[in-house]
Parts: sequence; structure tokens; C-alpha cells
Amino acid sequence: MEKINITIGPDGSVNLDLSGFEGGKCLEATKAIEALLGGEVDRKLTSEFYTATEEVKQTEEISAG
Repeated sequence: MEKINITIGPDGSVNLDLSGFEGGKCLEATKAIEALLGGEVDRKLTSEFYTATEEVKQTEEISAG
């Protein structure tokens, strides 16, 4: 299940904590929120970001002779 938790600090800082997103889907999900907030974005990517979203298939052909 994909989830976005938004925390606004007393100093006005905004923290987006995402879970359940694989690969770059998290970047798409936060694009609109980041545009509304403006300013710089400091990202800390989790291991979920580096999870492959599609199965990778590899085929090898070996010819004898």
C-alpha cells in the first residue's frame, strides 16, 4: 500500500515520508506537492527507490562450433 506522510515543523519545514512506492514512482507521486511548496528539495532515498519496478529478463545464446 502506497502512503505519503506529511509533517510540517514549527519552523515551517515540510517533511514527506513515503512508503510502499517502488523505484521512481515516489518522485512522480510528490511532484505536485513539491511544486506547490516551491523552494529547494532535499531528498533522502530509501532502499525502496532502488527496487526494480519491472522484471528483468536476460537471454543468452550459446552456439557450439
